[in-house]
Amino acid sequence: MSQHRDLAVIGGGFVGLNTAVHAALRGFNVTVVDIKEDVVSRINSGGEPHIRDPYIVDNWGSVKGRVRATSSYWEVKGFKYYVVAVNTPMKVYGRALLEMLESSNRSIDDFIDFKPLEAAARSLGEVVERGSLIASEVTIYPGGTIERLSRPIENISKLTLGEGFFIAHSPERINPGDRVWNVSNIPRVLGAPDKASLEKSLEFYSEKLGVKIAKVTGLVEAEYSKLLENSQRLVNIALTSSLKVAGDRGGLNYVEALEGASTKPFGFQPYKPGYAGGPCLLKDTVMLYAWMIDKNVETPFTKILRDAIAANELYLIHVASKIAAKARDSGYKRILFHGLGYKPGSPYFISEDLNYPWRLMMELKSRGFEVKSYDPEIPWKSDFKNYSEARNWADIVIGWGREGDWRLETF
Repeated sequence: MSQHRDLAVIGGGFVGLNTAVHAALRGFNVTVVDIKEDVVSRINSGGEPHIRDPYIVDNWGSVKGRVRATSSYWEVKGFKYYVVAVNTPMKVYGRALLEMLESSNRSIDDFIDFKPLEAAARSLGEVVERGSLIASEVTIYPGGTIERLSRPIENISKLTLGEGFFIAHSPERINPGDRVWNVSNIPRVLGAPDKASLEKSLEFYSEKLGVKIAKVTGLVEAEYSKLLENSQRLVNIALTSSLKVAGDRGGLNYVEALEGASTKPFGFQPYKPGYAGGPCLLKDTVMLYAWMIDKNVETPFTKILRDAIAANELYLIHVASKIAAKARDSGYKRILFHGLGYKPGSPYFISEDLNYPWRLMMELKSRGFEVKSYDPEIPWKSDFKNYSEARNWADIVIGWGREGDWRLETF
Protein backbone atom coordinates (compact mmCIF):
# COMPACT_ATOMS: atom_id res chain seq x y z
CA MET A 1 0.00 0.00 0.00
CA SER A 2 1.25 3.48 -0.85
CA GLN A 3 1.91 6.26 1.60
CA HIS A 4 -0.86 8.77 2.36
CA ARG A 5 0.99 11.51 0.47
CA ASP A 6 0.85 9.62 -2.81
CA LEU A 7 -1.64 10.68 -5.45
CA ALA A 8 -2.38 9.22 -8.89
CA VAL A 9 -3.77 11.61 -11.50
CA ILE A 10 -5.39 9.79 -14.39
CA GLY A 11 -4.86 11.90 -17.51
CA GLY A 12 -1.95 14.25 -18.16
CA GLY A 13 -3.82 16.86 -20.15
CA PHE A 14 -4.79 20.40 -19.21
CA VAL A 15 -6.88 19.50 -16.15
CA GLY A 16 -4.72 16.63 -15.02
CA LEU A 17 -1.40 18.48 -15.11
CA ASN A 18 -2.85 21.52 -13.33
CA THR A 19 -4.11 19.17 -10.61
CA ALA A 20 -0.78 17.36 -10.42
CA VAL A 21 1.19 20.60 -10.03
CA HIS A 22 -1.13 21.91 -7.33
CA ALA A 23 -1.04 18.63 -5.41
CA ALA A 24 2.76 18.57 -5.59
CA LEU A 25 2.87 22.10 -4.20
CA ARG A 26 0.76 20.81 -1.31
CA GLY A 27 3.31 18.08 -0.58
CA PHE A 28 1.98 15.11 -2.55
CA ASN A 29 4.15 12.76 -4.56
CA VAL A 30 2.17 12.64 -7.80
CA THR A 31 2.13 9.96 -10.47
CA VAL A 32 0.40 10.95 -13.68
CA VAL A 33 -1.02 8.06 -15.69
CA ASP A 34 -1.46 8.76 -19.40
CA ILE A 35 -1.74 6.44 -22.39
CA LYS A 36 0.23 8.84 -24.62
CA GLU A 37 3.92 8.02 -24.46
CA ASP A 38 4.94 11.52 -25.57
CA VAL A 39 3.06 13.01 -22.60
CA VAL A 40 4.77 10.55 -20.25
CA SER A 41 8.22 11.30 -21.65
CA ARG A 42 7.71 15.08 -21.55
CA ILE A 43 6.70 14.98 -17.89
CA ASN A 44 9.55 12.66 -16.90
CA SER A 45 12.14 14.67 -18.83
CA GLY A 46 11.86 17.51 -16.34
CA GLY A 47 12.04 19.99 -19.21
CA GLU A 48 9.45 22.49 -20.36
CA PRO A 49 5.95 21.17 -19.56
CA HIS A 50 3.77 20.16 -22.50
CA ILE A 51 0.87 22.22 -21.09
CA ARG A 52 1.78 25.91 -21.06
CA ASP A 53 -0.81 27.22 -18.63
CA PRO A 54 0.60 29.95 -16.34
CA TYR A 55 -0.03 28.02 -13.11
CA ILE A 56 1.87 25.02 -14.48
CA VAL A 57 4.71 26.98 -16.09
CA ASP A 58 5.23 29.26 -13.08
CA ASN A 59 5.42 26.36 -10.60
CA TRP A 60 7.00 23.62 -12.71
CA GLY A 61 10.52 24.28 -11.50
CA SER A 62 9.42 23.85 -7.89
CA VAL A 63 7.39 20.67 -8.33
CA LYS A 64 8.84 18.66 -11.20
CA GLY A 65 10.83 16.53 -8.77
CA ARG A 66 7.55 15.45 -7.13
CA VAL A 67 5.69 14.71 -10.37
CA ARG A 68 6.40 11.65 -12.48
CA ALA A 69 4.44 9.91 -15.22
CA THR A 70 3.73 6.41 -16.44
CA SER A 71 1.51 4.63 -18.92
CA SER A 72 1.04 1.67 -16.56
CA TYR A 73 -1.76 1.60 -14.00
CA TRP A 74 0.10 -1.08 -12.10
CA GLU A 75 2.55 1.57 -10.92
CA VAL A 76 -0.27 3.25 -8.97
CA LYS A 77 -1.74 0.07 -7.51
CA GLY A 78 -3.06 0.55 -4.00
CA PHE A 79 -2.77 4.34 -3.89
CA LYS A 80 -5.06 6.02 -1.37
CA TYR A 81 -6.01 8.90 -3.67
CA TYR A 82 -6.88 8.99 -7.37
CA VAL A 83 -8.05 11.99 -9.39
CA VAL A 84 -9.61 11.11 -12.74
CA ALA A 85 -9.10 13.88 -15.31
CA VAL A 86 -9.61 12.25 -18.70
CA ASN A 87 -11.57 13.86 -21.52
CA THR A 88 -15.11 13.14 -22.71
CA PRO A 89 -14.83 14.66 -26.20
CA MET A 90 -17.58 15.35 -28.71
CA LYS A 91 -17.85 13.10 -31.75
CA VAL A 92 -19.51 15.44 -34.26
CA TYR A 93 -19.27 19.12 -35.17
CA GLY A 94 -20.49 21.57 -37.75
CA ARG A 95 -23.00 20.44 -40.34
CA ALA A 96 -22.91 16.84 -39.06
CA LEU A 97 -23.90 18.13 -35.62
CA LEU A 98 -26.75 20.16 -37.13
CA GLU A 99 -28.03 17.04 -38.89
CA MET A 100 -27.89 15.02 -35.68
CA LEU A 101 -29.83 17.67 -33.79
CA GLU A 102 -32.67 17.19 -36.27
CA SER A 103 -32.67 13.41 -35.83
CA SER A 104 -35.11 11.82 -33.41
CA ASN A 105 -33.15 8.59 -33.06
CA ARG A 106 -29.94 9.60 -31.33
CA SER A 107 -28.48 8.86 -27.89
CA ILE A 108 -25.88 10.62 -25.80
CA ASP A 109 -23.23 8.14 -26.98
CA ASP A 110 -23.78 9.33 -30.56
CA PHE A 111 -22.75 12.85 -29.51
CA ILE A 112 -20.12 12.22 -26.81
CA ASP A 113 -17.19 9.78 -26.63
CA PHE A 114 -17.06 8.14 -23.21
CA LYS A 115 -14.47 5.54 -24.15
CA PRO A 116 -11.54 7.32 -22.40
CA LEU A 117 -13.48 7.38 -19.12
CA GLU A 118 -14.69 3.80 -19.46
CA ALA A 119 -11.16 2.59 -20.22
CA ALA A 120 -9.84 4.42 -17.15
CA ALA A 121 -12.58 2.83 -15.03
CA ARG A 122 -11.64 -0.68 -16.14
CA SER A 123 -7.97 -0.07 -15.45
CA LEU A 124 -8.67 1.47 -12.06
CA GLY A 125 -10.81 -1.51 -11.16
CA GLU A 126 -7.70 -3.68 -11.39
CA VAL A 127 -5.52 -1.55 -9.11
CA VAL A 128 -7.72 0.13 -6.45
CA GLU A 129 -7.62 -1.40 -3.01
CA ARG A 130 -9.75 -1.08 0.08
CA GLY A 131 -9.92 2.50 1.36
CA SER A 132 -9.08 4.26 -1.93
CA LEU A 133 -10.78 7.55 -2.80
CA ILE A 134 -11.47 8.13 -6.49
CA ALA A 135 -12.27 11.79 -7.19
CA SER A 136 -13.61 12.46 -10.65
CA GLU A 137 -13.15 15.87 -12.26
CA VAL A 138 -14.53 14.61 -15.57
CA THR A 139 -17.39 16.59 -17.11
CA ILE A 140 -20.30 14.15 -17.16
CA TYR A 141 -24.09 14.04 -17.25
CA PRO A 142 -26.09 13.43 -14.01
CA GLY A 143 -25.54 9.83 -13.02
CA GLY A 144 -22.57 9.37 -15.33
CA THR A 145 -19.94 9.03 -12.59
CA ILE A 146 -21.76 6.02 -11.19
CA GLU A 147 -22.65 4.49 -14.56
CA ARG A 148 -19.33 5.02 -16.35
CA LEU A 149 -16.78 5.04 -13.51
CA SER A 150 -17.96 3.61 -10.19
CA ARG A 151 -19.95 0.62 -11.43
CA PRO A 152 -17.14 -0.82 -13.61
CA ILE A 153 -14.71 -0.37 -10.72
CA GLU A 154 -17.06 -2.25 -8.40
CA ASN A 155 -17.52 -5.07 -10.91
CA ILE A 156 -13.79 -5.56 -11.49
CA SER A 157 -12.37 -4.85 -8.03
CA LYS A 158 -15.19 -6.67 -6.18
CA LEU A 159 -15.15 -3.79 -3.69
CA THR A 160 -18.37 -2.08 -2.61
CA LEU A 161 -18.86 1.64 -3.14
CA GLY A 162 -19.06 3.48 0.17
CA GLU A 163 -17.36 0.67 2.08
CA GLY A 164 -14.52 -0.79 0.04
CA PHE A 165 -13.74 2.34 -1.96
CA PHE A 166 -15.10 5.88 -2.19
CA ILE A 167 -16.24 8.11 -5.04
CA ALA A 168 -16.65 11.88 -5.36
CA HIS A 169 -17.20 14.36 -8.16
CA SER A 170 -15.77 17.88 -8.24
CA PRO A 171 -16.15 19.31 -11.76
CA GLU A 172 -13.03 21.12 -12.91
CA ARG A 173 -13.07 24.89 -13.20
CA ILE A 174 -10.00 26.15 -15.03
CA ASN A 175 -9.81 29.22 -17.22
CA PRO A 176 -6.84 28.66 -19.59
CA GLY A 177 -4.29 31.47 -19.50
CA ASP A 178 -5.81 33.19 -16.44
CA ARG A 179 -3.09 34.48 -14.10
CA VAL A 180 -5.55 35.44 -11.36
CA TRP A 181 -7.97 32.52 -11.12
CA ASN A 182 -6.43 29.06 -11.17
CA VAL A 183 -6.77 25.58 -9.73
CA SER A 184 -5.54 26.82 -6.33
CA ASN A 185 -8.16 29.51 -5.70
CA ILE A 186 -11.26 28.87 -7.82
CA PRO A 187 -14.09 27.71 -5.49
CA ARG A 188 -15.27 24.20 -6.30
CA VAL A 189 -18.51 22.28 -6.09
CA LEU A 190 -18.16 18.86 -4.48
CA GLY A 191 -20.62 15.98 -4.51
CA ALA A 192 -20.67 12.38 -3.33
CA PRO A 193 -23.20 9.53 -3.32
CA ASP A 194 -22.86 8.54 0.34
CA LYS A 195 -21.75 9.94 3.69
CA ALA A 196 -18.45 8.05 3.84
CA SER A 197 -17.43 9.18 0.35
CA LEU A 198 -18.37 12.76 1.18
CA GLU A 199 -16.26 12.76 4.35
CA LYS A 200 -13.25 11.28 2.55
CA SER A 201 -13.53 13.74 -0.36
CA LEU A 202 -13.93 16.77 1.91
CA GLU A 203 -10.79 15.73 3.77
CA PHE A 204 -8.93 15.33 0.48
CA TYR A 205 -9.99 18.55 -1.24
CA SER A 206 -10.34 20.91 1.73
CA GLU A 207 -7.60 19.76 4.07
CA LYS A 208 -4.99 18.13 1.88
CA LEU A 209 -5.35 20.15 -1.34
CA GLY A 210 -6.49 23.35 0.37
CA VAL A 211 -9.27 23.88 -2.17
CA LYS A 212 -12.17 26.13 -1.19
CA ILE A 213 -15.40 24.17 -1.43
CA ALA A 214 -18.18 26.51 -2.48
CA LYS A 215 -21.01 24.01 -2.29
CA VAL A 216 -21.38 20.49 -0.95
CA THR A 217 -24.20 18.58 -2.55
CA GLY A 218 -25.23 15.23 -3.94
CA LEU A 219 -23.26 13.52 -6.67
CA VAL A 220 -25.78 14.09 -9.47
CA GLU A 221 -26.27 17.72 -8.46
CA ALA A 222 -22.52 18.32 -8.67
CA GLU A 223 -22.48 16.72 -12.12
CA TYR A 224 -25.46 18.83 -13.20
CA SER A 225 -23.88 22.05 -11.91
CA LYS A 226 -21.06 21.99 -14.47
CA LEU A 227 -23.46 21.50 -17.36
CA LEU A 228 -25.63 24.34 -16.06
CA GLU A 229 -22.67 26.71 -15.84
CA ASN A 230 -21.62 26.28 -19.44
CA SER A 231 -24.97 25.71 -21.13
CA GLN A 232 -26.30 28.96 -19.65
CA ARG A 233 -23.32 30.81 -21.07
CA LEU A 234 -23.58 29.20 -24.51
CA VAL A 235 -27.32 29.98 -24.72
CA ASN A 236 -26.64 33.64 -23.97
CA ILE A 237 -23.76 33.85 -26.44
CA ALA A 238 -25.93 32.17 -29.08
CA LEU A 239 -28.67 34.70 -28.38
CA THR A 240 -26.41 37.72 -28.77
CA SER A 241 -24.82 36.18 -31.88
CA SER A 242 -28.27 35.68 -33.39
CA LEU A 243 -29.16 39.28 -32.56
CA LYS A 244 -25.99 40.43 -34.31
CA VAL A 245 -26.91 38.44 -37.43
CA ALA A 246 -30.33 40.12 -37.42
CA GLY A 247 -28.65 43.51 -37.00
CA ASP A 248 -26.24 42.82 -39.84
CA ARG A 249 -29.08 41.92 -42.16
CA GLY A 250 -31.06 44.94 -41.01
CA GLY A 251 -28.19 47.28 -41.81
CA LEU A 252 -27.60 48.57 -38.28
CA ASN A 253 -24.45 48.87 -36.16
CA TYR A 254 -24.80 46.09 -33.62
CA VAL A 255 -21.68 47.13 -31.68
CA GLU A 256 -23.16 50.55 -30.97
CA ALA A 257 -26.46 48.96 -29.93
CA LEU A 258 -24.64 46.60 -27.55
CA GLU A 259 -22.64 49.46 -26.08
CA GLY A 260 -25.86 51.38 -25.56
CA ALA A 261 -27.54 48.46 -23.78
CA SER A 262 -24.43 47.94 -21.64
CA THR A 263 -24.81 51.39 -20.05
CA LYS A 264 -27.69 50.05 -17.96
CA PRO A 265 -26.19 49.63 -14.47
CA PHE A 266 -28.33 46.62 -13.56
CA GLY A 267 -30.13 43.69 -15.14
CA PHE A 268 -28.05 43.42 -18.32
CA GLN A 269 -25.05 41.18 -19.05
CA PRO A 270 -23.15 42.32 -22.18
CA TYR A 271 -22.36 38.96 -23.75
CA LYS A 272 -20.36 39.43 -26.93
CA PRO A 273 -21.29 37.60 -30.14
CA GLY A 274 -18.98 34.87 -31.34
CA TYR A 275 -18.57 31.14 -31.85
CA ALA A 276 -18.71 29.39 -28.48
CA GLY A 277 -16.18 26.67 -29.12
CA GLY A 278 -13.27 26.06 -26.79
CA PRO A 279 -12.95 23.01 -24.56
CA CYS A 280 -16.17 23.26 -22.54
CA LEU A 281 -19.09 25.42 -23.66
CA LEU A 282 -20.24 23.54 -26.73
CA LYS A 283 -19.49 20.05 -25.44
CA ASP A 284 -21.18 20.59 -22.09
CA THR A 285 -24.30 22.04 -23.72
CA VAL A 286 -24.52 19.17 -26.20
CA MET A 287 -24.06 16.69 -23.34
CA LEU A 288 -26.86 18.30 -21.33
CA TYR A 289 -29.18 18.34 -24.33
CA ALA A 290 -28.46 14.69 -25.20
CA TRP A 291 -28.93 13.60 -21.58
CA MET A 292 -32.32 15.34 -21.43
CA ILE A 293 -33.41 13.51 -24.58
CA ASP A 294 -32.06 10.15 -23.36
CA LYS A 295 -33.75 10.44 -19.96
CA ASN A 296 -37.00 11.75 -21.41
CA VAL A 297 -36.83 14.84 -19.21
CA GLU A 298 -37.54 17.29 -22.03
CA THR A 299 -38.86 20.71 -21.07
CA PRO A 300 -39.37 23.85 -23.16
CA PHE A 301 -35.72 24.51 -22.37
CA THR A 302 -34.70 21.37 -24.26
CA LYS A 303 -35.67 23.02 -27.55
CA ILE A 304 -33.92 26.21 -26.45
CA LEU A 305 -30.73 24.21 -25.89
CA ARG A 306 -31.02 22.55 -29.29
CA ASP A 307 -31.70 25.86 -31.02
CA ALA A 308 -28.79 27.53 -29.21
CA ILE A 309 -26.39 24.77 -30.30
CA ALA A 310 -27.64 25.13 -33.88
CA ALA A 311 -27.43 28.94 -33.74
CA ASN A 312 -23.85 28.67 -32.51
CA GLU A 313 -22.84 26.47 -35.46
CA LEU A 314 -24.76 28.65 -37.93
CA TYR A 315 -23.04 31.78 -36.62
CA LEU A 316 -19.68 30.38 -37.69
CA ILE A 317 -21.09 29.83 -41.20
CA HIS A 318 -22.51 33.39 -41.14
CA VAL A 319 -19.09 34.85 -40.32
CA ALA A 320 -17.43 32.75 -43.04
CA SER A 321 -19.99 34.05 -45.54
CA LYS A 322 -19.26 37.66 -44.55
CA ILE A 323 -15.50 37.16 -44.92
CA ALA A 324 -15.97 35.39 -48.27
CA ALA A 325 -18.21 38.13 -49.66
CA LYS A 326 -15.87 40.89 -48.52
CA ALA A 327 -12.83 39.08 -49.95
CA ARG A 328 -14.50 38.45 -53.32
CA ASP A 329 -15.63 42.07 -53.55
CA SER A 330 -12.01 43.13 -53.07
CA GLY A 331 -10.60 40.49 -55.46
CA TYR A 332 -8.71 38.66 -52.68
CA LYS A 333 -7.96 34.96 -53.08
CA ARG A 334 -5.21 34.33 -50.51
CA ILE A 335 -6.40 34.71 -46.92
CA LEU A 336 -4.05 34.52 -43.95
CA PHE A 337 -5.31 33.94 -40.41
CA HIS A 338 -2.89 35.59 -37.98
CA GLY A 339 -3.63 34.06 -34.57
CA LEU A 340 -4.86 30.51 -33.97
CA GLY A 341 -5.76 30.38 -30.29
CA TYR A 342 -9.25 29.33 -29.29
CA LYS A 343 -9.54 32.82 -27.74
CA PRO A 344 -8.11 36.02 -29.31
CA GLY A 345 -4.35 36.09 -28.76
CA SER A 346 -4.38 32.87 -26.74
CA PRO A 347 -1.51 30.36 -27.12
CA TYR A 348 -3.97 27.46 -26.69
CA PHE A 349 -5.13 25.78 -29.88
CA ILE A 350 -7.28 23.18 -28.03
CA SER A 351 -8.44 21.11 -31.06
CA GLU A 352 -9.30 21.58 -34.72
CA ASP A 353 -12.98 20.87 -34.14
CA LEU A 354 -13.40 23.39 -31.32
CA ASN A 355 -11.11 26.13 -32.62
CA TYR A 356 -12.93 29.15 -34.11
CA PRO A 357 -10.29 30.43 -36.59
CA TRP A 358 -9.41 26.90 -37.72
CA ARG A 359 -13.04 26.06 -38.38
CA LEU A 360 -13.39 29.30 -40.37
CA MET A 361 -10.28 28.43 -42.36
CA MET A 362 -11.76 25.06 -43.35
CA GLU A 363 -15.07 26.69 -44.31
CA LEU A 364 -13.34 29.27 -46.49
CA LYS A 365 -11.20 26.61 -48.14
CA SER A 366 -14.38 24.75 -49.04
CA ARG A 367 -15.51 27.94 -50.79
CA GLY A 368 -12.48 28.01 -53.05
CA PHE A 369 -10.11 30.38 -51.22
CA GLU A 370 -6.43 29.71 -50.53
CA VAL A 371 -6.18 29.89 -46.75
CA LYS A 372 -3.09 29.63 -44.56
CA SER A 373 -2.21 30.40 -40.98
CA TYR A 374 0.51 31.82 -38.76
CA ASP A 375 0.83 32.09 -35.01
CA PRO A 376 4.28 32.38 -33.36
CA GLU A 377 2.98 30.63 -30.23
CA ILE A 378 1.38 27.75 -32.13
CA PRO A 379 4.12 26.86 -34.64
CA TRP A 380 2.90 23.29 -35.24
CA LYS A 381 -0.22 24.72 -36.90
CA SER A 382 1.55 27.55 -38.73
CA ASP A 383 2.34 27.50 -42.47
CA PHE A 384 5.17 30.04 -42.24
CA LYS A 385 8.35 30.58 -40.24
CA ASN A 386 7.64 34.24 -39.45
CA TYR A 387 5.01 36.92 -39.92
CA SER A 388 6.92 38.74 -42.65
CA GLU A 389 6.92 35.62 -44.81
CA ALA A 390 3.23 35.06 -44.11
CA ARG A 391 2.34 38.69 -44.84
CA ASN A 392 4.14 38.58 -48.20
CA TRP A 393 2.09 35.55 -49.25
CA ALA A 394 -1.34 36.89 -48.31
CA ASP A 395 -3.75 39.13 -50.17
CA ILE A 396 -5.46 39.90 -46.87
CA VAL A 397 -4.66 39.16 -43.22
CA ILE A 398 -7.37 38.39 -40.67
CA GLY A 399 -6.11 39.07 -37.17
CA TRP A 400 -7.43 37.10 -34.21
CA GLY A 401 -6.01 38.88 -31.19
CA ARG A 402 -3.05 39.81 -33.39
CA GLU A 403 -2.08 42.16 -36.22
CA GLY A 404 -4.30 42.03 -39.31
CA ASP A 405 -5.98 44.06 -42.05
CA TRP A 406 -9.34 42.80 -40.81
CA ARG A 407 -10.15 41.93 -37.22
CA LEU A 408 -11.97 38.64 -36.80
CA GLU A 409 -13.43 39.91 -33.54
CA THR A 410 -15.43 42.56 -35.44
CA PHE A 411 -17.19 40.23 -37.91
